[in-house]
Amino acid sequence: MIKAKIFRDNQNRVSGFEITGHAGYAEEGSDIICAAVSSIAYTAVGYFSEKKIGGKEPQYSEKDGYMKFKPDLEAVKDSDEATAAYAVLEAAFIGLKQIEYSYGKEYIKVIE
Repeated sequence: MIKAKIFRDNQNRVSGFEITGHAGYAEEGSDIICAAVSSIAYTAVGYFSEKKIGGKEPQYSEKDGYMKFKPDLEAVKDSDEATAAYAVLEAAFIGLKQIEYSYGKEYIKVIE
């Protein structure tokens, strides 16, 4: 099972995530749930990388079946940039929840 822990800041905005495990929906290389979760996570990190949110490359940890991304959004001074960054993280959360709703908690559990 995949566990996706969602981090929130003191204003209840999504501020990052930690994803662990494998779905076990299908064999490795054919698991559409793992592929979907990976796509969402890498898209979020990719946005931060492309836009240089906070003026720097995003820092994240990853290995097989694991990714943690918790950017320092408090350091972002441009309000438009911060708003967009929080929106990307909220969209990632919504995407993960949609996978959970579609395939069930036996494959992915989103934890807030």
